[in-house]
Amino acid sequence: MDALILAAGFGSRMGKLTEKIPKPLLSVNQKPLITYAIELIEDLSFNNIFVNTHYQAHILDKFLKQNYPHIKISHEVNILGTGGGIKKIQNQDILILNTDNLWQPEFNLEIKSAIRYFQKDNNIENLLLINSKSNFLDLDVSSNSEINFPPLKKNTQFQGCHLLRHSALNSYPEIFDIVKYWKD
Repeated sequence: MDALILAAGFGSRMGKLTEKIPKPLLSVNQKPLITYAIELIEDLSFNNIFVNTHYQAHILDKFLKQNYPHIKISHEVNILGTGGGIKKIQNQDILILNTDNLWQPEFNLEIKSAIRYFQKDNNIENLLLINSKSNFLDLDVSSNSEINFPPLKKNTQFQGCHLLRHSALNSYPEIFDIVKYWKD
């Protein structure tokens, strides 16, 4: 299994904060956002750890090469969307992490548990980690654990972490947002 940290976006919601640096390098508590994601998964056993880059890629690439030379960089010349960024590098089952979260080491246990669950059942194509106790709800998950689109009621929050089977995106185009896959 590989891991991918999504870091190619423009960070436009951050306004002036991301005019000169990519959002994954914004610091919280004197630590870049991407570092939280990297530190979370470094202790897990992955064949490869990838980071996709696009906006201000030269800055992020330099940071990664200096601090994490073992990480593989997947540069997107043109923005591929979340789904396209995953599809570009995926050749086996994959764990995908957003850099928007301040990942804490305790979440490592949840990821390990999710990976074990995912690996036991080959019928699971996509496993999203969610938090139903959050104050910010953005997904509608039914009683049989299916995501409803469009959301009729928002009853849970996507944690920014999911697992995906190696062949799940084969029929999708090279450029697309992962939400299209979730809707399908």
